[in-house]
Amino acid sequence: MDVVRGRVRAALIGEQPMFFQPLAHWLSSERGIETTFMGGHDSCPVDQVLALAPDVTVVDQQSGNGSLASMVAAIRAGLPKTTILLLAEHATPETREAAVASGCDGLIAKDGSAESLAVALLAARSNAASAAAHATSNIAAPGRSLRLTVREHEVLYLLAGGTSTAAIGQRLHIARNTARAHVQRVIEKLGTHSKLEAVAVARRTGIINS
Repeated sequence: MDVVRGRVRAALIGEQPMFFQPLAHWLSSERGIETTFMGGHDSCPVDQVLALAPDVTVVDQQSGNGSLASMVAAIRAGLPKTTILLLAEHATPETREAAVASGCDGLIAKDGSAESLAVALLAARSNAASAAAHATSNIAAPGRSLRLTVREHEVLYLLAGGTSTAAIGQRLHIARNTARAHVQRVIEKLGTHSKLEAVAVARRTGIINS
């Protein structure tokens, strides 16, 4: 099973077509995530995003001509259900604060792999879907999906595909000990005692749909 495939529509906003256009093409053709690049020299691609109505919008930290927060706010106002992720050079305390300050739901670092971005897009979409399910159904586990970080959702998706802890580290370009720590936190947050049980609970409660 390919855990990064799924019915997800994504928008990439940035000012570097040579970087974003090939990335959008790869996500669409190789990972089945319908991805559209917007931006380039367009100072405000918000109208394009609103017309597309993507499930997940990835906004480069350098976009918006200094008005990143205004851009995110405009997208949020027009598409309250979309998940908005900030794309930064590195995942640091400063960039995490910038993501929160700009109104984004999470952070993705450029120093990660394209594969990790694909998994993050599905994880972000799954997180939003699980929140909606919790609001309308008694089946979803209260608060479980919302307690998982974007990275933990990535790890959970890979676990669901049968990926080992060592392979998770390789796929996400993180140390094996870091991968092991993420796996353990997923297990603990879902109130389970093993990887298999965590995946079973996640599927049963709708946190993941694979």
